[in-house]
Amino acid sequence: MIGNDIIDLKVSLPERKSENSRFMDKVFSKKERSFIENSEDGEMILWLMWSMKEAAYKAHQRNFGLSRALNPLSFSCALNLSERSATVLCDRHIYSIVSEVKSQYIHSYTCREAVFQKVFVKPGMNKEHLLEEIGAVVNLHGTALHIEKDSEGIPSLSFHNSTKKLPFSLSHHGNFTALAIPLINC
Repeated sequence: MIGNDIIDLKVSLPERKSENSRFMDKVFSKKERSFIENSEDGEMILWLMWSMKEAAYKAHQRNFGLSRALNPLSFSCALNLSERSATVLCDRHIYSIVSEVKSQYIHSYTCREAVFQKVFVKPGMNKEHLLEEIGAVVNLHGTALHIEKDSEGIPSLSFHNSTKKLPFSLSHHGNFTALAIPLINC
């Protein structure tokens, strides 16, 4: 089970989605909306919660082999800002979320195992560079790695001349690409 999401704040913050009641009604519960509205920086909290829901959605989809059907209201966020912890609940399944909030982006991920995660600035990264980075993480320098997606669009890494596949989560937004790899499989 792994999922991650990246938000380019330069793209998202100017949208002022917290002022769009139709969007807010489709994405956030009344409790979540209240939390956003009563926060010092509601727009930032909105995008933090969005990235948490996306990370949990990707993990949930992978975990249960579900087809693509994001319903943000079925994912409920609980933030504890003083303890810097967060969870997302979906269908009685709890996903612990780790979020990194920087001035340029928010990166959220979830995984039951230890995880390697990295954020790349897109202009300096291509597919070959990404695969080299992953090869270094899983200690497979020089091994031909390929990204494969299943019928639901869920990515995994395949190894040249092997049936072994490594689950991972890949996310893109604006100028950023982020990945998360469960280290238990490495």
